Amino acid sequence: MQLNRYNNNLINDDDSFKLKNAIIIVVIIMLVLVSFYFITKYVLEHKKDNTPRVESVIDRELIMFGQLFNRPDTEYYVIAYNKSGKSKDIYNKYIEKYNSKDSHVKFYEINLDDEFNKKFISNKSNVVSNINELKVSGDTLFKIKDKTIEEYKEGTSDISSYLKEISA
Repeated sequence: MQLNRYNNNLINDDDSFKLKNAIIIVVIIMLVLVSFYFITKYVLEHKKDNTPRVESVIDRELIMFGQLFNRPDTEYYVIAYNKSGKSKDIYNKYIEKYNSKDSHVKFYEINLDDEFNKKFISNKSNVVSNINELKVSGDTLFKIKDKTIEEYKEGTSDISSYLKEISA
């Protein structure tokens, strides 16, 4: 009988040892997680942001081709181009320079890469003031006045030259 009692105690001692170890491990994990929380909270609250704040106001809005003639302004520019194309940086430079002028009309952008604008892209341009017949073959800059196309430029070089001229 003593052997059984000894064996039972040994088994019970082993179970209690495992239980104690499991509790200790859980407590240690909880302490580590809580300390990470408070360290993160402290760092975020006391973080110094040494980067200067530059507020850049870009006076442009992304629209769809279907919205070309229904802008609230009476006169505005719309530039349609592939936002993933090479000419994006050239256009942005001139448009930002133009927008920094005291008097300027608003610029809108159309992303030719957008799936909703694909039906307005063709091999041959048809630049008319009827949105149902309008087609472009690539980068195009429109000057809209009173809901009609007053002027337009096609191709990177013509658009860049025109933007350079109006931003000077």
